[in-house]
Amino acid sequence: MKARLQISRRVAGLAVAAMLACLAAPPSGFAATVPALTVTLSPGAPDSRGDIPYLDVKIVADAVDATAGQPFLRLPLVSSNVQGIADALTGFRATDAKGPLKLTTHDDPADAPAGYRHWAADRTVLGPLVIEYRVPITNALNARGAAPPLELRTEEGGFSGSGGIFLVLPESTKLYRNAVRWNLAAAGPQAIGLSTLGAGDVTSSTPTSADALASTYFMGGNIHHFPDVLPAGGFSAVWQGEPPFDAHALMQWTQTLYGSYLKFFHAPASQPYAVFLRRNPVNAGGGVEIGHSFVGTFDKNTKTEDLKLTLAHEMVHTFVGALSGDDELGLSWYSEGLAVYYQRLLPLRAGVLSPAQYLADLNQTAARYYTDLLNDAPNDQISAKFWADTRIRVLPYDRGAMYFALLNSEIRKASGGKRSLDDLVLAMVERRWHGLPVDTAAWVKLVEHELGSRGKEEFEAMLAGKLVVPAPDSFGPCYTRTTAPLRRYELGFDSVVLTQPSRIVRGLVPGSAADRAGLRNGDIIVKPVPQDAIQADQKATLTFLIRRDGKEFPITYLPRGETVQAY
Repeated sequence: MKARLQISRRVAGLAVAAMLACLAAPPSGFAATVPALTVTLSPGAPDSRGDIPYLDVKIVADAVDATAGQPFLRLPLVSSNVQGIADALTGFRATDAKGPLKLTTHDDPADAPAGYRHWAADRTVLGPLVIEYRVPITNALNARGAAPPLELRTEEGGFSGSGGIFLVLPESTKLYRNAVRWNLAAAGPQAIGLSTLGAGDVTSSTPTSADALASTYFMGGNIHHFPDVLPAGGFSAVWQGEPPFDAHALMQWTQTLYGSYLKFFHAPASQPYAVFLRRNPVNAGGGVEIGHSFVGTFDKNTKTEDLKLTLAHEMVHTFVGALSGDDELGLSWYSEGLAVYYQRLLPLRAGVLSPAQYLADLNQTAARYYTDLLNDAPNDQISAKFWADTRIRVLPYDRGAMYFALLNSEIRKASGGKRSLDDLVLAMVERRWHGLPVDTAAWVKLVEHELGSRGKEEFEAMLAGKLVVPAPDSFGPCYTRTTAPLRRYELGFDSVVLTQPSRIVRGLVPGSAADRAGLRNGDIIVKPVPQDAIQADQKATLTFLIRRDGKEFPITYLPRGETVQAY
């Protein structure tokens, strides 16, 4: 989400050094006591366009125990608003120590917050369990609209996707030695395979759950990488397809910035970090942090400067992490707000972003926040409306960033310049490293220590939806707060339409820009469109491909409504 809500590790094969610490030799006794869970990926041969048409998956679990009728396998039906592929799997079969299993499936309700397809067997299941199936790679656009780049996608002999989209995994809390194996024979002699676990064939060095593989990103086939000689630790990148920019130069810039992050967050220089890049036809320029790596996207219009800020944003996530708690989206004011706050500040400090670029990015955040008609929405409404309305979706980013700017200014004033937001953030990072709770209570305690009860009151007011307005000098002596007449973002019809597979326009606002441009209730929007970045650009237009009465045609308009005075 350019507010970068919208998420390369090395190469495959025997010639490339292992990337991650998890590739180190397992501790003594580890292999003997912990069962293995091994995923083998076999991409098909690229077709005449260079697309890989399918991915064959084989999963072997050394220990799976389930009684007859008990669900023992599962696959998400929807993951982070990405439509699942449970209905597209072919050739699905499973065997255990006794032979082939007869399976039945059932799906969680469509309105379940985290719905799965579950598999059960007609008899007791005794490991080792072997699961095999084929996943088609269609490059179909996500029917649900805005979502991170997790779905399987292929281009120019490469493919990529998140395990949470296509891996059918044991439905168990059992700990495994998770492993990834690659069979690249059909993909060509230059094909490589890698994941957020590391390059080529890798095995985790510590016991983890099966769900850890759902949080693993994969890229394989004929793909590019940086640097030319991939290291055993530190920074690296891979990408599929040819970006419209110099990817090597961009990754050099990112590597320099990453080095400054290591120093700021007091992290070891050997700590690995990877960037995966791929084309996105819908919402290019955004991405997602996954598995201590970043998956970024581009299209033919992607600009290097915009992608730099996205990379700067996502690398912050790797170090600060997220607050612990069940309501991930409701707690994202912390992780996303900090990422927006530091995405411009740390590059400025590192000398890779100019003061003018810093100001431009700050004003993009400010303009979107202060013109957002829903900027007074309480934080407890974020989760329910996050994917349905872009104006809600960007609030954790924009409001969170303004809150942290305000907090930083007040801490500096209260301490006479001796302390800042940096001290609180580093304290939270240290808590995480030492296994201490990293939750809302821990954050509030730190704030109260700096500002007393006022700090807690301002925090609670921010969560309640009170407009956050940093003082004029909050961003240092080079900048001051001003106002400007800006127009609110107005889609012009019910925003939920864009999250539904059918995308049939309803709730058209009479007199809105959408109405004046000719959009009508009942029109079918043929393709999903992004809004998050457009919302931050006063001059950006929306273009919908419309189907009406059997005919298709585009409708373009400036999605803006009333003018307000914004900071």
